[in-house]
Amino acid sequence: MCDVFIYVILGISVGYIGGYAGIGGGPFLVSFLVLVCGMSQLMAQGNILTMMLGPMSLLGVLSLYDYVKKQWTSIIIGVLSYCLFSYFGAIGAFKIGETNLSIYFAILLIIIAAIQINSLVIKKQRTPSQEIEQVPLLWIFILASITGTLGGLFGIGAGVLMVPILTSLFKLKKEFARALSLSILIPPVSYGAFIKYNKELSINWELVLILFFSYFVANYFGAKKGSKASKKTFTSIYALILISIALIYLFK
Repeated sequence: MCDVFIYVILGISVGYIGGYAGIGGGPFLVSFLVLVCGMSQLMAQGNILTMMLGPMSLLGVLSLYDYVKKQWTSIIIGVLSYCLFSYFGAIGAFKIGETNLSIYFAILLIIIAAIQINSLVIKKQRTPSQEIEQVPLLWIFILASITGTLGGLFGIGAGVLMVPILTSLFKLKKEFARALSLSILIPPVSYGAFIKYNKELSINWELVLILFFSYFVANYFGAKKGSKASKKTFTSIYALILISIALIYLFK
């Protein structure tokens, strides 16, 4: 297991990245706990999903509030559907088992990287006038249900899949997508998954609290910086890191 100092650095680093890109940072947190700290896949996922019970993205959302207040209905639908379906995802995680879950997690990382790269390609082909500020509520429900299931299955948050899909497939403006994703993470959105993980595992509450508070503070500064920055370089590096982590998983 890692020292407390390492957990603090991990929370700060991923919290900043999460605010910058509008994601929860779950893939980084889970893979670090497994590959560096020697935690089992299910235990790592359970701890990260427990961390997500707190308002981890609150400060980031405050920095994007002008975009949040225009999407309240979408946010409520996203929260409820994500929370419900995360429970079914958690059930699936324990049915799959530790070994196969690690393989599927690696495959998911590659898929996420591909989606991120694809979002850049589509962005180049689109002018700002083609972008929208609202996605139909039915699609919000479907998207949040899918990401909720994957969240419970792999211990990830909403944004890592939701943001690139919203911006590329639905042509939602970047700041609206980031605001929607971060807002969905404020309530205890992973509660459905937490019920199952807490029943099956012994959650490390000290680790959860350390990661939560360090992430919480850093998330605000990442969100402020992300509002002003170009995403091309970041997205390319982000995708490369995800693929690298996936390869380590597959060949460890």
